[in-house]
Amino acid sequence: MQTQVAKVRGAAAVLFACVAVFATGWADDRQDSPDLQNGFVTGQVDLAGLYVFRSPTNLNNTVFILLAGPHAQVITRPYFDPKARYEIKIDNSHDFKPDLTFRVRFGPPDANGTQTFKLQRMIGRKPFQTIAEGTSGLNTLFDGGFVRAGLFDDPFFFDAFAFNDLFADGVGNFPRAPANAKNFYGPNANILGIVIEVPSSTLIKEGQPASTVIGVWGRVTKNGVQIDRVGRPMTNVELIPPVPRNAATKDLRKLFNRGQPQNDLRVFGSRTIEILQNFFGRSESDANALANLFLPDVQFFQLGNPNGFGTFLSDPDLGNVLGNGRRLRDDTIDFLLTVLTNGAITSDNVPDDNGARITDGDFGTTAAFPYIGPPNSFVSGPNP
Repeated sequence: MQTQVAKVRGAAAVLFACVAVFATGWADDRQDSPDLQNGFVTGQVDLAGLYVFRSPTNLNNTVFILLAGPHAQVITRPYFDPKARYEIKIDNSHDFKPDLTFRVRFGPPDANGTQTFKLQRMIGRKPFQTIAEGTSGLNTLFDGGFVRAGLFDDPFFFDAFAFNDLFADGVGNFPRAPANAKNFYGPNANILGIVIEVPSSTLIKEGQPASTVIGVWGRVTKNGVQIDRVGRPMTNVELIPPVPRNAATKDLRKLFNRGQPQNDLRVFGSRTIEILQNFFGRSESDANALANLFLPDVQFFQLGNPNGFGTFLSDPDLGNVLGNGRRLRDDTIDFLLTVLTNGAITSDNVPDDNGARITDGDFGTTAAFPYIGPPNSFVSGPNP
């Protein structure tokens, strides 16, 4: 019996449901549960992606980038929610519970949309301490590190239009041919971002090796409630039911966004295995292995390791895990498609379109914080 993915490979082109797909952008971590579908209402607390990588300007530093607000200025308000708390969680003891938390709190925007913010740090369960105060759109120096928050060019590249057509009912024209595939988030889309660079030595406990593997995830809370969380790209989109979206099964995506990584395998593991078998056509043994590979939903990163997403790491406590954080130019989608479909689909046929916008030393750029590209002056909406 053909799997849904296999059917897609041989299916003839079909007409897209333009209105439905245009209104949603299931991709990375964007609009990944029913309560986050309205960008104007919830976009500011809709986490859009997490990046973790070795600093290209200081090899002893680690960079964290937390994104929110897809299509800021077009669909999402162009400033952070002052009532929300944006957090990056770091586990250095391998129990999937935070040992270190960075929290950013914002003041109300002025007439130009500029906000003041406070960067706070919590070690273990000690109280939060403010370690930096700044203004959006400007670099702020603190304790050997840097922080910047504000609008940026969206670095993500993906044919979400065609992908959503497939995931809506399991039948669709995905991937589109290279000549027809388009980056749904480019070329002139902006996004809200928080960029934090710190000495790697501050991320581990005394006595831990400099090459320690850490687990990283982000979350946003409002009025004391966790609204969204993000680890690896696409986990909630591809591996949490319903898949496909019209499947007659309970929708667990909001529950996933409000959960904690240490509970992922217990709460969602069996349903993820079913999706891997029934939608992606994987064997029982493959499905079990993949569920254990992608859950808990955290990004593993080996401090000091220059490689990016898709690198496999070996750790005495964790065993073999999928790392290594995520760099701004990593084609995470192609890697995930290849792994999940066992090579049946290897690409969405959308290449990295960031070029010289990203200041990471590639494409002739000079490596410089905050690395992610500056915001576009003339912004655009979804590119179907």
